[in-house]
Amino acid sequence: MEEGAAMVMEARHIDQEEAHAQSEVPWNRIDLELYEIARDGVVVGFIEVAGPVFVALCGARYDRAVEVSQELTFHAAVAAVQRWR
Repeated sequence: MEEGAAMVMEARHIDQEEAHAQSEVPWNRIDLELYEIARDGVVVGFIEVAGPVFVALCGARYDRAVEVSQELTFHAAVAAVQRWR
């Protein structure tokens, strides 16, 4: 990397087919930067895109969910939600 050059990392949105190829955890995109994670048809958490990271939130309601992890990949954030429950 050149001197003075800055590295920019940014989380990107993924499509459902791409994610299901790597994970069997059901999720839905519910807003521009917010994903809902379910288990057995019940919402267990959320993934929020915040700049270069995916923030894993656990809880059935977004307004009461608790942050449990910040990850660099969507799949790692989903795994964090799964571990917490």
